[in-house]
Amino acid sequence: MTAMAEADRARALLGVRGWGDDVAEAAADHDPAEFGATGAIAYAWRTSSVHAAVYAFDDQDAARAAEDSLKADGVAGRALATTVNGALLMVATAADDDLAGQELLRELRTSFAGRERDRE
Repeated sequence: MTAMAEADRARALLGVRGWGDDVAEAAADHDPAEFGATGAIAYAWRTSSVHAAVYAFDDQDAARAAEDSLKADGVAGRALATTVNGALLMVATAADDDLAGQELLRELRTSFAGRERDRE
């Protein structure tokens, strides 16, 4: 992330604090420069195959363009969930055979698209 405020906002949107010890910071699956992002913060869930990253962009249009590109390419062997909130793009994946992980993808997408202030 380019600024602490954006990293805090990404954590709030994902609801990371609510997951406790089940979530650990991890390396992003994609290099932020690949999409023209200015930075990224990523997490892995210990009890599932879910990986989630939030990429920061200069504006919402750039975030949406990166989302469109990712959706078009897909991720081999993994279910993909994406959503944009302002200039932030959330990209989360779970193994194709991890049904609980895929349910978590839906939760993350909903949470990220929602109002972070309600969860602070």
